[in-house]
Amino acid sequence: MLRLDANEGQCLLSEEDLRAILSPEIARRYPMRELLEIPLAEKLGIPSSCLLATAGADDAIDRAIRSLAGPGGLVMSTTPGFVEFLEAAQRSSARFEEIAKNPFGPFPIDDICRCVKDFAPKLLILSSPDNPSGVVLSPLDVTQIAKACLEAGTIFVFDATYQEFSIRGATPIQALVNPNVLVTGSFSKSKGLAGFRIGYAAATPESARIISKLSDAGPPYSLSSSAIEAGRRALSLDQGVAQGFIDEVRREVHVLKSLCRKLGFLVSESEANFVLLKIKNPIDLSDRLRERGILVRTWPNKPGYEELVRITVPGEPEEFKELCVSLEAAIKEYNENYRMK
Repeated sequence: MLRLDANEGQCLLSEEDLRAILSPEIARRYPMRELLEIPLAEKLGIPSSCLLATAGADDAIDRAIRSLAGPGGLVMSTTPGFVEFLEAAQRSSARFEEIAKNPFGPFPIDDICRCVKDFAPKLLILSSPDNPSGVVLSPLDVTQIAKACLEAGTIFVFDATYQEFSIRGATPIQALVNPNVLVTGSFSKSKGLAGFRIGYAAATPESARIISKLSDAGPPYSLSSSAIEAGRRALSLDQGVAQGFIDEVRREVHVLKSLCRKLGFLVSESEANFVLLKIKNPIDLSDRLRERGILVRTWPNKPGYEELVRITVPGEPEEFKELCVSLEAAIKEYNENYRMK
């Protein structure tokens, strides 16, 4: 089964790396977050006191909502968007308000800034590239939104989980130029380590107190020793290996977008590792692909997501060929079925 429904990347660590990560010596030791925080902070150009290693970006976002918004605090984000933002707000009994966004258009920057000004949320959370559309915020967009947030007393959470696949989007380093921005990220996508649950939250020295609050909002050992070692080794990967995977993903996204448009579908301008398309009956297409051994993401009965299908690219040439052949065949069957109706 080709699982293209969860946005998982290819693990780039070697078998030798994985054996070392699961060694008895690592297994017997309590986790030391600083082994990952120090090299990651150095890469982002900030002191290690301004970075917290977390159990995936989900953990970082959950801590941010719990400690910076809390019960009754207002959290805002665009929708359709990453469903975890809403669910994390619900777990903390925070209020969540949506900012409407066309999944096949750019971020509505003026609308976002206006909502921040009018409602002054505790947190504004945006992903770039966005999930499920894959569109990005430029460095100028981030600066404009961060300025509006600063004036409103809002913390801008910039989720960079898919950023390494993007060409035009703002980077974590560019986002951290702004003092009221909290960057979150993950090792699940471009580094292919979803099973280890490795993420982070980063802030500027002016906002280091935010990191202290996030640290206090969860257990001291949220990351295992093996996860920390996996993250450390992923950071030291040969850049050619990591870039080769990213380049392959970008190629596949470009080809898949072209193929879907050729087949007659509205397609997002994604710069992530997936493509979003609009189709009348997404469950029908999903079922036809499942019959061919391919899983894709749909959102049955979720308002605003009814006609959306998200397809992750595998980042592996032979698997991508399999996807393209199966997709063309499934869509041909789909079209013939609806013409008969």
